[in-house]
Amino acid sequence: MWMKGMTAYDLDERADQRDPGPGSLAGIRIVGLCGSIRPLYSGTDDYADMLYDALRSRGADLRSVDTGSWGLTGVPGLLHAVRQEAPDVILMQYPTDAFGRRLGTPVWSLLQRCAPLVVTLHEFTATHPLRRLAVGALLTRARRVVATAEREAQGLAHQYPWLQDRIRVVPIGANIPPHHWAPVAPQQVVYFGQVRPNKGIEDFLACRDRLLVNFPHVTFRILGSPVPQFAEYCRNVMAAAKQRNVEVTSGLSAAEVGDALAAATVVVLPIPGGASFRRGSLLAAAVCGVPIVTTAGPDTPPDLAAALPLAHTPDEVVSMVARYLSDRAARTQAHLQSEALGRKVGWDGIARLYCQILAEAAR
Repeated sequence: MWMKGMTAYDLDERADQRDPGPGSLAGIRIVGLCGSIRPLYSGTDDYADMLYDALRSRGADLRSVDTGSWGLTGVPGLLHAVRQEAPDVILMQYPTDAFGRRLGTPVWSLLQRCAPLVVTLHEFTATHPLRRLAVGALLTRARRVVATAEREAQGLAHQYPWLQDRIRVVPIGANIPPHHWAPVAPQQVVYFGQVRPNKGIEDFLACRDRLLVNFPHVTFRILGSPVPQFAEYCRNVMAAAKQRNVEVTSGLSAAEVGDALAAATVVVLPIPGGASFRRGSLLAAAVCGVPIVTTAGPDTPPDLAAALPLAHTPDEVVSMVARYLSDRAARTQAHLQSEALGRKVGWDGIARLYCQILAEAAR
């Protein structure tokens, strides 16, 4: 069965108990499959880069294969490209922005025979039923499946009981390197994430409208990246932000995002469904030590609710931001809570768990 009950706070302890050693992947050749949509932003692109670096630091010979053709017509080329690398194990991210809705990767996974397959499944419970069918095909021959949250693992095992013994839970890590929090003047309130529907951007702008009355000198900023399929939505957000004198910045590198978050006074993340360890924007803010105002919801696990004060209504979001802007002691306490959370989502513990999973699959 999967590592039932494991939380992000258990990560370091569990990793220490199961750690096969920092050189455990030495001599193991891994092919990574993720694709890329750069120069556009993709959380899975960044996640894969951070994971690959962490695995290489533990001795893995990791080679990323990106044919750029992920549809059915690209399957023969992908089979050939992976076979040429002669991997001991294959590590795939799914779904990704590069793969999109194409069916090439599920078909490829059914056909390939050159190495055991490990799939990191970034999303399942919230996906369309048709996508879940594709996931079932993709995972049919997977040796291990990495879910990013206990809820995702349970949903996957419920729909596909035959996968239960192959599932492992490893929370995602922050997609940017740690930064030292150094807020600049004038004070900045920042939102970070993709510019697409159901990300809480409207709530951020509404929060700005209410705060500006009492905090006229505070600047507001959106650090976001457009998503091609939501181009019209992005244009509407840009127009709404411009009317409010809210700066929208996109196309930043991971290091530049870290610099911008570390310079903020407060980061506001009104996440629909509630904050969780699967939200890369939340983890990025945490490793920068910036005070975080985010929301509780059905997706929020108890250990995260214990780690950060959470807002339950839009009024509470505004109230918390106002308190952090005006109260130095409250701001410092929130900073310390972010720092503590950031230490728990570091890549060292995540890499140790992946070492075990990949070594198991390769054997």
